[in-house]
Amino acid sequence: MTVAHKKEEILNASRVARSFGKVLTDLKAQHRRRVVVLKNNQVEAVIVPVDDYEKRVEALDLLEHIEIHRLVTQRARKKGKKPARRDVP
Repeated sequence: MTVAHKKEEILNASRVARSFGKVLTDLKAQHRRRVVVLKNNQVEAVIVPVDDYEKRVEALDLLEHIEIHRLVTQRARKKGKKPARRDVP
């Protein structure tokens, strides 16, 4: 998957290392949404604020639960059973 990054989000690894405190301050103050770290002109990491990271983890967990529900429902239908109806948030 290729993700487009804004020029101002991209920093090389040595610059991030030299100014790590400022990078964190910018993220916390929401001056930056993320910092894309390049090493040898390749994306090596993306640094995001902890709140954004936690939201993404929650979203992935929810997607995983939805996929599990889909699989259980699909298997139940194959066996001829009607799955119990539950609302998914």
